[in-house]
Amino acid sequence: MMYLIQLELNARPADQYPELEKAIKALGNWSNRMRGSWLVETRFTAAQIRDLLKPTIVSGQDRLFVARMTTNWAGTGMGDGFQDWMNRRNFTGTK
Repeated sequence: MMYLIQLELNARPADQYPELEKAIKALGNWSNRMRGSWLVETRFTAAQIRDLLKPTIVSGQDRLFVARMTTNWAGTGMGDGFQDWMNRRNFTGTK
């Protein structure tokens, strides 16, 4: 399934969250073409993703939002290969 992970990192500079980036990348296929946003293809639920990432942010200062995506998406300026990458993703949870 595909998820959007939206982050607002306020406690320290975004590049000072190495455990957060490592945890997101460990979820599955990922793309982070926009600051503070990650697209991730994973077997986990939104609640499980939130719970896995929560320990890597600063409680009370940082914000984390996870939402499941559908195949109804559109974008522009996302860079070479993005549309092909998205078209290869599994949005339904079945293979």
